[in-house]
Amino acid sequence: MIQALMALTMAAAPAAPKAACGDLAGFAVEAPRIGLPTRGARVTAALADPAGVCVVKGAIAPVDPAAPPINFQINLPAAWNGKAVQVGGGGYDGFLVSGRDPAFLPKDREPVARGYATFGSDSGHVGGGGDPRGAVGDAAFALNEEAWINFGHAQIKKTRDVAVAVMARFYGTGPRRLYFYGNSQGGHEGLIAAQRFPADYDGVVAIHPAYNFTALQLSGLNLAKHLYAPGAWLSPAKTRLIGDAVVARCDGLDGLADGVVSNVAACRAVFDVRALLCPGGADADGCLSTAQVEAAIAISRPTRFGMEISGADTFGGWPILDGAFGKGSFFGLGFRPVPGKPPTGQDAFGFLMADQGVRYMMARDPAFDSLTFEPTQHRAAVARSAEITDASSADLDRFRARGGKLLLMHGTVDMAIPPSNSIAYYQRLSTRYGAALPGFLRFYIAPGFGHGDGPFPVSWNSLEALDQWVETGRAPGAQTVVDASPDGGGRTRPLCEFPRWPRYDGKGDPSRADSFACAD
Repeated sequence: MIQALMALTMAAAPAAPKAACGDLAGFAVEAPRIGLPTRGARVTAALADPAGVCVVKGAIAPVDPAAPPINFQINLPAAWNGKAVQVGGGGYDGFLVSGRDPAFLPKDREPVARGYATFGSDSGHVGGGGDPRGAVGDAAFALNEEAWINFGHAQIKKTRDVAVAVMARFYGTGPRRLYFYGNSQGGHEGLIAAQRFPADYDGVVAIHPAYNFTALQLSGLNLAKHLYAPGAWLSPAKTRLIGDAVVARCDGLDGLADGVVSNVAACRAVFDVRALLCPGGADADGCLSTAQVEAAIAISRPTRFGMEISGADTFGGWPILDGAFGKGSFFGLGFRPVPGKPPTGQDAFGFLMADQGVRYMMARDPAFDSLTFEPTQHRAAVARSAEITDASSADLDRFRARGGKLLLMHGTVDMAIPPSNSIAYYQRLSTRYGAALPGFLRFYIAPGFGHGDGPFPVSWNSLEALDQWVETGRAPGAQTVVDASPDGGGRTRPLCEFPRWPRYDGKGDPSRADSFACAD
């Protein structure tokens, strides 16, 4: 350990650039330096910002002239710590990831300000107008095979290789450590890095990852089919009714009534949504109709596909009965319906994403009616989508063998990607690796954290924990997270390793993490 700390100290001396920032403009990375097929890459702009960071932008040329380029941004600090962080995207990507302010890291821990070179891309397409509310980019790009494969996995490797070449040109050497950091689709991309390109990465932070992308979209489709059954639509008032009822029944099961349901298992044992049934089962204010109760129960249960998709024939239930619609939740089942139009599949987020995946990646037909899609009738198309986009493999042997470390985290009230999804992946890894798993992976569950929302939206210094693990071999245990909401007052909580959860001690300051202990 002493030798590791000495090596860390010696390696921490900042490295100075060997070239002027402006001299990078026009720099070309030839195709043979990129590990997957391209026609090379070129830097189109390189300008130093007021903080002295050289901001580099450019594009990677596709093999197919009809495919879009992969646009990238690389941020090169003047005082470089010799390390780099690739930052993932979100949704269907299609926007340039700057890499300057990754979500859920403390604001005073921006990687570039701490000496990391950072980079990201648009994944090889620019988002379009498929969603009139602008919530996610459309997936029409996937009708071009190369663009689809770039989004599905190839852009990770291509962008990484170009960034390393640019760093070598600027600093005279490539990074001695390279990490991947991402959430949602970006977390999925982190698992792509670990599974498909393990020789390139020393560590990964994956927060609520959409790793089994194909099954996620089909589960969203299933969710929509339940929601749009006659009389089953759950309006914002109805989802809030459910959320308030869950919190009222379950909030104190962790020892503290604070709006956060931490003891989810106990909550599931005592809360029954059927208690909200309207008299006679007809819809009315302040209660749920029979159809709405049935929809809520169905959505909370696993989706069964009737076939295997990326190694599993089910997808975990959504946390609608676990406190997902309590205070602070905005990422619910639906968007505001279009004025003058009754709710349709276009108004539910789960279907909004699924509709794109089904039409452009599975049916391969922009005019296809997604609500009629049955996976068992399109087995080959579903398998092809999974082959290109999914990162569901439990085989992390190569990543582990090179010393790679993985931090995986999910929130209990995520209604964009349910926490049961990450739990299922962790359980598959546990089956494969047994007692060896904690040697390279730690999995955390954050009560009250949604997809950036919820009663306890977290700020977590995960990159520093990962870096210390890689550099010193000191494995992280229970972490501490901060409530990042404007009215959270900076309260802190333990971030416990699954399946543990934070229990209040009954006497300490409820705003401090040391007043809680991780309980079984």
